[in-house]
Amino acid sequence: QRRCLKTHAALRARELPLMYFEEHYQLYQRYQAERHTGGGMDQDNHEQYSNFLLQSRVDSRLIEFTENGVLRMVSIIDVLNDGLSSVYTFYDSAIAGASFGTYNILWQIAQCAANNLPHLYLGYWIRDSQKMTYKANFRPMEGLIGGEWREFQASDPGVGKR
Repeated sequence: QRRCLKTHAALRARELPLMYFEEHYQLYQRYQAERHTGGGMDQDNHEQYSNFLLQSRVDSRLIEFTENGVLRMVSIIDVLNDGLSSVYTFYDSAIAGASFGTYNILWQIAQCAANNLPHLYLGYWIRDSQKMTYKANFRPMEGLIGGEWREFQASDPGVGKR
């Protein structure tokens, strides 16, 4: 994680209004085509994209990350009373060796700390889903298990199983 922060030290975050930006949509399409081919989202038109990410009934924020003026990543987060909730992040996945997703989570953790928010919610986690394994790299990890929040390890028996 320290290496990731150093690698991406030139990234600059900027909060923008929760609205449609063509450059963001183009990045989203490239990301979906590379990372989520065939899942349906790789064919989202701008209306579907807007409905998915840009409509909110809570305090949602659009954060744009640039490097030397070039768009690299966009993150949508919800601000809650006790933390931030990571809604969706997409980035330039064509850059070899980049770890924008990890950087984004570390940035969100730093935002929680700076705003005295005790939690960062990374959303649903399914142990057997390859696309969700990155979430297990961040500790401590808690899950709502048996109706109560408790700390657990990704390897705990029954975690991620019904």
